Amino acid sequence: MKKQVIYTAALASTALVFSACFEKEPEVVKPAEVQEPAKPTPPAQPTDEEIRQLILEQIPASERATAGTLSCDAPSKNDDGSLSITAHLTMIVKENLYTRETAPEAFNQERQAVNEAANNAMKPESVYLLQIGADTSMLSEEDRKAKALPADLQTALNELKELADTSVFRKTVEAGKEIPISVSFHATYKENAWSYDNIVLDNANLLALDALTPETALNADTDNILTPEFEEARKQLIREKCDAFNNNTKPYILSREEAARATLTQKLAQIEEEARREKEIQDKAAAEKARWINACSTALADGNEFSGEWVRGDHFGELTLQIQQAKVMDDNSIQFIGSIYDTKLPEANLDVEGRCDLAPTEQGARINISIYDGQYDPAQPTAEVYDAKDGQLVLYLNQEGKLSGVMTCAVWGTESEKAFQIKLTPRKK
Repeated sequence: MKKQVIYTAALASTALVFSACFEKEPEVVKPAEVQEPAKPTPPAQPTDEEIRQLILEQIPASERATAGTLSCDAPSKNDDGSLSITAHLTMIVKENLYTRETAPEAFNQERQAVNEAANNAMKPESVYLLQIGADTSMLSEEDRKAKALPADLQTALNELKELADTSVFRKTVEAGKEIPISVSFHATYKENAWSYDNIVLDNANLLALDALTPETALNADTDNILTPEFEEARKQLIREKCDAFNNNTKPYILSREEAARATLTQKLAQIEEEARREKEIQDKAAAEKARWINACSTALADGNEFSGEWVRGDHFGELTLQIQQAKVMDDNSIQFIGSIYDTKLPEANLDVEGRCDLAPTEQGARINISIYDGQYDPAQPTAEVYDAKDGQLVLYLNQEGKLSGVMTCAVWGTESEKAFQIKLTPRKK
């Protein structure tokens, strides 16, 4: 055992000496390269909370609904590395919502119960007059106009119209109803965050709620909230007011019939009075006409004479017209024959023929007299008329039985300076 140990020790010592003789310089150990930590893996898609936030940023704040559950379709990857995502968000309606609309047609049907009474009350006066026997000739334009209702009946009719026509609020959306909205967008992950573009929002269903009225905004006392109970109560109220209106119109319509009878009596009395007045006028005119015809006939009777003067400028003379024979022609005229002569020289006279128009004028009855041949004083100025073949007198017989006018020739005319002014008065027999 000792030998083996020594040997072993010697051998080891020798080995050390030998190795020391051939020892090389130590090799330079290069430091190991430092490796960078691996980059974190980007998320596969935005989180639900990020998508929810994106949607809420796109829609205006809503007082009608609040955000509910979110769901997303499976995203698809685009060529530029972005994701196409479609998300759906449910909005929950906070409270009952109502729509304003016209009143139910049933209200107006109930109101029609007053139509007959209202129409009868407003009928023109002419309808009632004809019903009690008036003739159409008695009607005036005022009678044909529709009659306005009295204030109390008109007020009642207006109240019925308001009850039947006032708009109502109908509940159209229940509280808790889910309103879906959706959004499509591209999502790109860069710089440790998601960015979004190509955002397309569909929130038409949500916007439609803004046109509705929330239940808390309604006033139960003034707003007509349509329920089966309200509808039945409103119809019952309309029926009651219709009955009251119809009952109140009965005495009014009766009073209109009585008033029409009084009006007819007045009209008949007025017609009778006007007929009497017209007869009086006609009788008076007939009497006046008869008196006038009698006066003219008396003035132009057979044998009557009119004496007076003629004047032309500074010349004057006397003249007499004698009626020899006169005749009344159908109450329209008096035709006569006679003569004219110088009052101082009766034997020098000229034959005349005349016609008196019995229609009175402001000047009296017009008399046209034609002068024919006869004897006259050629030295007198009147000879100019007597010599002419168209000599004539145009005279007027007045209420006093006097004659006035001109003696002239047809070619001169009555306004000529050559004409003789004539004034004659009845001559006592």
